[in-house]
This record gives sequence, structure tokens and C-alpha cells, in this order.
Amino acid sequence: AKGKGAIELGQDSDPKILYNNYVKECKAIGIEPYSPLKDALTNEENPNRGKQIIVLPPSNEGEAVLGPGGCRALVNAIVGKGDMPFTATKEIRICRAAIKDGGAIAIGFLLSATAKKISVDPTDLPAAQPEWKLEYIELMDNDIGRDGAMALGRSLCVGMNRTLSTLVLDFNRTLGSDGVAALCKGLSTSSTLKKLSLKHCNIDERGGKSIGGMLSFKRLTLSQLDVTSNSIGGLGLKDMCVGLSENTSVKTLRLGDNAIGQTDNDVEALEMFASALVKHPSIIGVDLLHNTIGTVGGSLLLPAVRDNKRISEFKVDSTMDDELFKSLFKVSTAKKSKGKKKKKSKK
Repeated sequence: AKGKGAIELGQDSDPKILYNNYVKECKAIGIEPYSPLKDALTNEENPNRGKQIIVLPPSNEGEAVLGPGGCRALVNAIVGKGDMPFTATKEIRICRAAIKDGGAIAIGFLLSATAKKISVDPTDLPAAQPEWKLEYIELMDNDIGRDGAMALGRSLCVGMNRTLSTLVLDFNRTLGSDGVAALCKGLSTSSTLKKLSLKHCNIDERGGKSIGGMLSFKRLTLSQLDVTSNSIGGLGLKDMCVGLSENTSVKTLRLGDNAIGQTDNDVEALEMFASALVKHPSIIGVDLLHNTIGTVGGSLLLPAVRDNKRISEFKVDSTMDDELFKSLFKVSTAKKSKGKKKKKSKK
């Protein structure tokens, strides 16, 4: 008898076929299959198997991880390599699996494979193409560096993947500013990505220029940017502000714990930041927690909170004058107001 998650699927959406192809790909490159994937893709009690591919770190220290080879085998199985691709996957989450640059390059290949093929011959009839559904990729803490970031950026540039809305690369401390520059070069022409998270990626002040360049792209649709817990500092923030002042898409910007303090560069950067926020047409949330900007920095930001009525969330560190902190700090009440609407609808 089939379990409650049993489903009748074709080759392009049957996770059991995907797993069998993954095993074949592992044998072809001479590596052992990552055993947790079997349960993730073949357990009929899991209704999301195949739609979500989640690779977690091994439960015991010293056990084998997916690694770059395993990631490449998985991607080859999804793409199909001449056979029918597996198009049902919506989310890929690979955490602490040591896929490194080789694995990120493979993920970039997968994203590139989803691009619509357009014939240069106008007499050609449009060919049927796979209907890819991939929307979310998370590659957390995988030692991804510049080469992997470059591959991901290129796979998301104009003319390439158009399905992905979220990319999470948190805790890839090997990424650094060089990796972010390589990533943003591709993303600067992306008109489909909505959320980018780069927390704890060892980004210094040089990364601000790359991020600012991406933000200045006129067709950018990015609405959520999170660079929490890096070292962008005042110099990097100034470069980010150049792009932010031209941006119209970002709604939430998280810059917490980024070594922004009270130096002359920091003060100048905060003044530029406030100016960009006052005029920004879409921004609703800003997080500057764990940056000791002090009373001077807080005073510079006050016009942004006061004059831009769209801003409903504004978080700053409390290391400033108490009254100023109360005037600046705002927490979104969207969820509360939503609840009130529900009560009214019951009448």
C-alpha cells in the first residue's frame, strides 16, 4: 500500500527517478551517494519530497558530507544530461555540506540550464521547453569563494535564469569582498531576484562599492537585502549609498553589526544614508542594530524616519540619547494591524 504522501508522477517530477539518476551520476564520477538523500527523495511519508531538496550536515562529526562531487552529481541528475530533466523542485537548501566552489559552480550550471532557449533563426518553430519551478536556493556555510560566487552571479544575469526569487549565502566566510564583487557583477543585470542574504560573509568596506553598483541597476527587482554581521563600515556604506540613491526596488535593508561607528567617515556615510532614505520610494524597513553610531549619528538619521512616512521599521543601537533613541526606533506593526482586520471581517 502506498503511504499518505504517495503520488503518481512522470519522469520530470518523480523523486524516486531523480534519486536513481543521482546514484548513477555518483557512480559515474566515482563517489559514494550521500545516504540522507535517499530518505529525503524516496520517503513517501514526505509530501514535499522532490519539491524541496534539503541537505543537512551529518548528525555525527566525521561522517561524510555531500561535498562538491555530490552536489555536481545531484545537479546532473536534476538537469537530466540528455534525458528528461527533473523540473518539480522549488527549493534547494544545502547547509554545511562543504560543497565549496565546485558545488556552487554546479548550482550555477543548474540555474543556467533553466534559461529559455531562443533560436537565432526566425524561421524555426518554437520548441517545447521544460517548465522549471526553482524559486529558492540556500547554500549556507559551504566555504564558497570567488569562483563559486562568479558562477552563481553569471547564472542569474540578464537572459539566464528567470525563476529564482531568493538566494541565501549566509556564513560563507570565504566569500569576502572579492566574492561579493563577482556575485554582484552578474546580479546587477538581474530583473527577477527578490531576496539576497549575505550574512556573516566577511565583507569589508570594498564590498560596499559592488553592492552599490548592483543597487543602481534600473531594472533591479531586489526587495530584500541582508548583509548583517559583516565589516562594511562607513567607507563601504558611502559607496552603497551611491547606488541606493538611484534604487527604487529595495523595501528592507539590514545592515546590523557592520562596524559603523562614530568616525568622520561613519558620520559622513550616515548623512548620505539618511539623504538616500528620505527620497527612497519603496523602503519600509531598516536595521542598523549593533552599530554604535551614537547621538551624532542618530541625529543625522532622524530626518529619514521623520520625513519618509513609508518607513515602518527602523532599528538602531541604544548607545545614544534616550529621547533620540525613542524617536528613531520603530518596530513594524503590520502583523498586529492584519490581526485587527481579521477580527472585523468576522462581524
